[in-house]
Amino acid sequence: MEHITTYMGKDFTLLVPSVNQIHIEDIAHALSLMCRANRHFIRFYSVAQHSINCANEAKARGLSERVQIACLLHNASEAYLPDITRLVKAHLSKYLEIEKRLQDTIYNKFLGSPLSENEAVHVDQIDHDVLVCEFNALMTKKVFDDCPIIIGKLSFEFCGFAEIEKEFLEIFRGIKTLSPSKHKSLKAQIADIENGLRYKVDVLDYVKQHRVTEMLAEKLYIKRLSAQVDVAIHAYGILVALSKILEDDEVIEHLSLGAGTKPGKTYDVVTSKRIAEFKFAEWDRGSNTIRQNGIFKDFLELAINTKGCGKTKYIYCLSADDIIKFLSSSERNLGSVLSRNMMDKKYPKYQERYKTVKAFYQEFKNEVEIVELGDYIEPKE
Repeated sequence: MEHITTYMGKDFTLLVPSVNQIHIEDIAHALSLMCRANRHFIRFYSVAQHSINCANEAKARGLSERVQIACLLHNASEAYLPDITRLVKAHLSKYLEIEKRLQDTIYNKFLGSPLSENEAVHVDQIDHDVLVCEFNALMTKKVFDDCPIIIGKLSFEFCGFAEIEKEFLEIFRGIKTLSPSKHKSLKAQIADIENGLRYKVDVLDYVKQHRVTEMLAEKLYIKRLSAQVDVAIHAYGILVALSKILEDDEVIEHLSLGAGTKPGKTYDVVTSKRIAEFKFAEWDRGSNTIRQNGIFKDFLELAINTKGCGKTKYIYCLSADDIIKFLSSSERNLGSVLSRNMMDKKYPKYQERYKTVKAFYQEFKNEVEIVELGDYIEPKE
């Protein structure tokens, strides 16, 4: 048989471990049942309890959440491999190779990558400091002369297996790691990076480990392309929408595919049956002031247009419900909205007659249809 069976009933191949075979429940359970110090402490003290003490000390020292998780998991390979005392292990090169491969796989599973050199230094130091304290507390004689500085509160009291297993899992799930979480906001990820950097060596190590120089070059390239991307989205979005909304006998009279590429063109699309503007910006939960100004400008100019008599006027947009809600309820002053678009001098009489966005919309809402664009451009499942 080339595998072992874990507590969770999983088949685990020790020599070729896979991240898919690794489960935190297996690790917590196995480590809670394993005694430290080759079982020569005065009472049972598990590897899981040692790991918890290490994680708590990392937190007390203000180290990153990655390092805290690493401290909790630094002996996790022992959940799958039988531990061997240090004096013997040093002579077993093949064992050390297997152990490192397994431990790196565990770090890949829960941290997204093996430890950097600097992270490993932090973990090793905390592991040593806690080891010294626990040996001095739990052996029948004093083993170490040195007295490491401990910031957190270590616990060497006996705890039941199930209690320690539960605490191990709670600590793991309570620490929000920088990676591999894909749901963490960019702002939160940056905050985690900030908390983990103290000295130049930390910065150099992070830059090297996470390919920051290459990533910066990629982001600068993307930034230079961003304006072209906006133009492409506008052009392709209109083309896809037109393929769905145009009637067979409808004739295109004017077409402006590129956003802002044809000065003097008032509307994106003018056909024999419709006049249309297209908006591809999605409204978010934050401030949408600039988007509000732009959408009201388009609505106003479409609403008061008299040259296209007999043609239906449209604004095709993403977030149509949010836009309608804004137009129908906003108490923003008409002048302030138009001034941001350099429109205040162009339409003074409307500012005098309609004081708010809401008042103008109520008067002209039947002039322009606001249509959800996503219904036309998003692929169907």
